Amino acid sequence: MQSPAVLVTSRRVQNVHTGLDLTVPQHQEVRGKMLSGHVEYQILVVTRLAAFKSAKHRPEDVVQFLVSKKYSEIEEFYQKLSNRYPTASLPPPPRKVLFVGESDIRERRAVFSEILHCVSKDAALAGSPELLEFLGTRSPGAADLTSRDVSVLDTHNQAQEDGEAFDFFEQQDRAEPEALPIPGQKGEEAGKSSEEEEEEALDPLGIMRSKKSKKRPEVA
Repeated sequence: MQSPAVLVTSRRVQNVHTGLDLTVPQHQEVRGKMLSGHVEYQILVVTRLAAFKSAKHRPEDVVQFLVSKKYSEIEEFYQKLSNRYPTASLPPPPRKVLFVGESDIRERRAVFSEILHCVSKDAALAGSPELLEFLGTRSPGAADLTSRDVSVLDTHNQAQEDGEAFDFFEQQDRAEPEALPIPGQKGEEAGKSSEEEEEEALDPLGIMRSKKSKKRPEVA
């Protein structure tokens, strides 16, 4: 998943002990094809934690960004926290309904905001790997490391291609002198070719051996 755009803000972090504020101020409807669609809830993150910053940010900077999540994604995140932290005090998730109306969406947004507010107040939950994964945050320097590895591999592959091309031309240069005739061997090759034109005729018992010359085609 692509990391959200992180911007420096002048807001103050309310949860000073955790350094993280989470709220769900709004939602939006995403329309799909054939009258299909879903609702995404906008999660506002305000934090001074280094895990949510990039290398260009200063330690004292407070940053903010938005994360869009569907109901199923928030429900899955809630189940992960409940299973790993059973003693955490979290509000119950919103009820499921067959047909979701506008009032149900507003109620869900309010419940999600209350749940994430409790998560941001809990020091264990605010720094949990489940929350970092849920918000789409990766460790600092991961992008630099990836780009560096790719550049190193590209350089290595380019060097291999250049070496193969060099060897190819070098092998051609080495093969060309071998194809040239060597002086002094012309007479021997001519004599050898005349000898090769004679074919040996063996009798069935292999006792007598005679040679006969091939008939050369007459030149018109």
